[in-house]
Amino acid sequence: MKQQYDKVILAASAIVGLGLAYLGYSKSSNAEADFEFIAKSNGQANVAVQSAPLLNSTLALVEKPHILQQAVCSDSQRPIDQFVGVSLFAKKAESGSKIAKPVDPVLDAPIHPPIPNSWWLENQIDPGFANSPQRDEDGDGFTNLEEFEAKTDADDKKAHPSLLQKLRFVKYESTGYFLWFSSSLGPNQYQFKIVQLPPVFESASLGQQQSYLANSLQYNRTKSFISVTSNIFDEGFGKNRFRLKEVVEREVTNEATKLTMKNEFAVIEDLAPHKQDTFEIPKTPRAKERPATVRYDRSAVLVLDAVGEEGKEFKVLENTQFSLPNKAGQKGYLLKKITPEALTVEFTDKEGKTQTVEIPKS
Repeated sequence: MKQQYDKVILAASAIVGLGLAYLGYSKSSNAEADFEFIAKSNGQANVAVQSAPLLNSTLALVEKPHILQQAVCSDSQRPIDQFVGVSLFAKKAESGSKIAKPVDPVLDAPIHPPIPNSWWLENQIDPGFANSPQRDEDGDGFTNLEEFEAKTDADDKKAHPSLLQKLRFVKYESTGYFLWFSSSLGPNQYQFKIVQLPPVFESASLGQQQSYLANSLQYNRTKSFISVTSNIFDEGFGKNRFRLKEVVEREVTNEATKLTMKNEFAVIEDLAPHKQDTFEIPKTPRAKERPATVRYDRSAVLVLDAVGEEGKEFKVLENTQFSLPNKAGQKGYLLKKITPEALTVEFTDKEGKTQTVEIPKS
């Protein structure tokens, strides 16, 4: 026995180990039942688990299939998608009532007349703001109402109404000049002089204009007498701009004396790209006649309040082509006429017809 002592001890240890392993296995298999028993027991030997009784009911609820019922609008009985639906709206409660009636965006009257509710839904734009028609959904400078009226995509910055709607005439500028047919020494011997006038000249009274032109001014003169078909000035203001086309003689009646006399008139070609026209001036006009022969180079300072161009001023000469936005490429607009009060723009529409738009000064 003594000789086999160590073997007996080893065997006994193995038996105890197997017993403990079996006990652990059996306890782990009954963990849920033991936990449920301990949780539900309030004995002094047990520790209560808060809200443990809800465990079984929660598991039962999760495992049970949940069926959603189709919702309908209470007023119209129209089915409503509970996951991908439309925003909910309510009408202001009627007088004496505290209950606000729901609004059906499909069947009820427009939320923001004249825009139909279907337009907001089709374009996926929220009509739930008091100023929804005045909001700019795509940031192109045009309101939702303007996009609706123009039938353009209010959610696409590249699709917008005519940019002329957002063109502002902010400043009028003009440069006047007095071209004087001063003398002639017979056929093909003519002399001219020219003076550039200050910006305030055009808005001055007739008397002020007459007085200004009657006083000695710093004229640019032709160096010598020139002939027909020659450029009048070869330096200074007016250089290479004016050409003497011809000189004609015509009878003129003096309104004050009623006398009729012959006078010469110079036919001038204005070669500036924005002019390209012909005009006449008399030789040695009287002081009262001079303001009527003054000509102007007019320009407009413009701003396009759209497509990211807000606040950017650009200048366009009268009778020249320009593009919108400025420097955007094709110059499809003609600034036909400019006055201190308004400007006239011509363009060709999609159907090939010439359209004219007048824009007042703002």
